[in-house]
Amino acid sequence: MIEENERAAKFMQAIQRDGEKRRAAIIQAIDEEIAAELEKVKTDAAAKAKQMGDYEKVRLQEDTNRKLSHSVLETGAELATRRNEIEQQVFDACEERLAQFTAKPEYTDYLRKSAEALLQLLHADKAEFFARTQDVEVAKKAVPAGCAVSADPTIRLGGLRAKSGAVEADDTLDMKLDAQKDWFLQNSGMSIAL
Repeated sequence: MIEENERAAKFMQAIQRDGEKRRAAIIQAIDEEIAAELEKVKTDAAAKAKQMGDYEKVRLQEDTNRKLSHSVLETGAELATRRNEIEQQVFDACEERLAQFTAKPEYTDYLRKSAEALLQLLHADKAEFFARTQDVEVAKKAVPAGCAVSADPTIRLGGLRAKSGAVEADDTLDMKLDAQKDWFLQNSGMSIAL
């Protein structure tokens, strides 16, 4: 009987050892499964975080570009407005100086030279001249004999326009000042390049 008890005890120990081995193998398999799942979850989370980060980066970049573009447009508009104001101030000052010049006695000499230049340009000895209303009498003294002078209300600043046959030439101060506007914008250093 003792022998049977010993055998039974050894059998139980063998079963218990086998159970412990299987239990250890199951725990190790579970730990490996948990580690694999955890690694998979970490990888998925990292991928989602990267994707979200990339999305936010693109969104912020687009938002920044939109704000920058809007700011550039606003700044360009402000600069254009300011440039136009400065241009207007400069040309208003020029018009004032031209008004002072047309009030001086030298203006008659200027009209005489202008009339001669217009006749040469028209290849004519005689022409019909046009002057602003207040300059008609002065212009009559400045143009060669035999040439007519008429009032032209479209001439604001002074000078002469001439017509010989179908050909016309303009030497008015209005035209000369207007011709300077493009030159002024190109050479004033007030270009708008953002």
